[in-house]
Amino acid sequence: MAFVEMTDTSGETVLVNPIAVAYLRTAGDGGTDLYFAGRAEPLRLTGAPSDIVRALENAAPTPPDPTLSLLA
Repeated sequence: MAFVEMTDTSGETVLVNPIAVAYLRTAGDGGTDLYFAGRAEPLRLTGAPSDIVRALENAAPTPPDPTLSLLA
């Protein structure tokens, strides 16, 4: 699983591991609150929840080509 580079509300770049995300919620200012397993406070990100979800889904690894495993 690849880390996803996102921007929080202070303008800082953060790396997010999608597998650790428990859930997300729309924030009052139009951003997105990202909740992680084991963390009490959310990480507030800029961007709509749909954009955040799309970025996290795109980080999913592609399965290996089965033909290459037959050659190994």
